[in-house]
Amino acid sequence: MFFKNLSALLLSACCSAGISFLLNLSPGLHTSVWFTGILILLPGSFALNLFFGFRSKDENFSQLLLGGIVIKMLIALISIVVYSLLDRSRFFAFSMHFIAQYILFTIFEIRYLLHIIKTRQHAKIE
Repeated sequence: MFFKNLSALLLSACCSAGISFLLNLSPGLHTSVWFTGILILLPGSFALNLFFGFRSKDENFSQLLLGGIVIKMLIALISIVVYSLLDRSRFFAFSMHFIAQYILFTIFEIRYLLHIIKTRQHAKIE
């Protein structure tokens, strides 16, 4: 399970870096702080995925899952708001990179969570 978590996170980080590289090719979306989103999302996603992996057998797993996703979204929104207050001139470019990275991390997180849920269902059947 731990390897699945790491592979999902590494794939998310690599795809996010690739998307940011492509976005940086556009003059209007070029930013030198494109990696900030990855630095914010990677540790948070790692912690949440570990938490979900360890707590997958709990009866209230769906509530934990929903709470974790909401917390991750709130942290992302707070990060965008803080950046908008710090640097208004490059806010649009940063937000486009951050949103693209957030979407990619969420896609791979859902893939990982589907694996956990399927494993949990197989364990209940047996």
